[in-house]
This record gives sequence, C-alpha cells and structure tokens, in this order.
Amino acid sequence: MTLEPFAVEFSKRAQKDLKRVPAPDRKKILRKSETLCRDPFPTGKTIKRIKGVKFPCYRLRVDGEYDSYRVFYGIEDKTVLVLRIVSRKSADKIIKSLMR
Repeated sequence: MTLEPFAVEFSKRAQKDLKRVPAPDRKKILRKSETLCRDPFPTGKTIKRIKGVKFPCYRLRVDGEYDSYRVFYGIEDKTVLVLRIVSRKSADKIIKSLMR
C-alpha cells in the first residue's frame, strides 16, 4: 500500500517571502518544501509543531548558504499550505502572529 502524495501550495504571502530570499537559499527551500508532499510529518529536528495556535501549524527548518530560514505551513485534507517563509530572526514574531 502506497500513500497518496500531498499537494504543496504556497500562499501569496509565502510567494512574496520567497522572492526576497537569495537564489541559492531559495532553491534549497523549494527542495525541502517538496519533500513535504511525500511526508508532511517527518521525524527529526527539522520539523516542529507550533503549540498554542488554533489550527495545526508546523515549522520546517532550512539552513541556507546565507541565512537560516523557517517555513511555516499547515495541512488541510491532502494539501500542505506554506503560509510564510522567514529568516530565523523573524520566526518568533511570526509565531506570535499565528497565535492571535
């Protein structure tokens, strides 16, 4: 039995965030995001569930060449929706905004 793959979609805000990322890091973020279609709940230290939000939200850590990034995403049915892509420094601010 094989699992049906998930679709990965980027919100308009995430697309805008991605355009601001340097090209080498952008490629790495896209590669890591595409792995979510096979398994949106991988084990290990790169994925963490965000506690205290009203809907299931997760954080994917991506260490780039120029900076370390956090990809925030949610899951609905068979779709992984990437909400935001931010530098590690801005991640706390985004988590606080998700808790509202």
